[in-house]
Amino acid sequence: MNNPTTILLKVVALAGGAVVGALLSRWVDELISKQAQSQSEYDKARYAQGLGPITPQSSAKEQSE
Repeated sequence: MNNPTTILLKVVALAGGAVVGALLSRWVDELISKQAQSQSEYDKARYAQGLGPITPQSSAKEQSE
């Protein structure tokens, strides 16, 4: 391959990687946003019922005590 062809292939590969990265980033951002919105609605419903937020248990041993 000659030098201009190699340069063109590298540019196409970089551009393709950038496009794939942007699409993947957008998909992950939407997924996280939907999850945060769902959690927010769940928390609002709990507070409306007079309940506090759920705190995660640190271990099964503490639950048995």
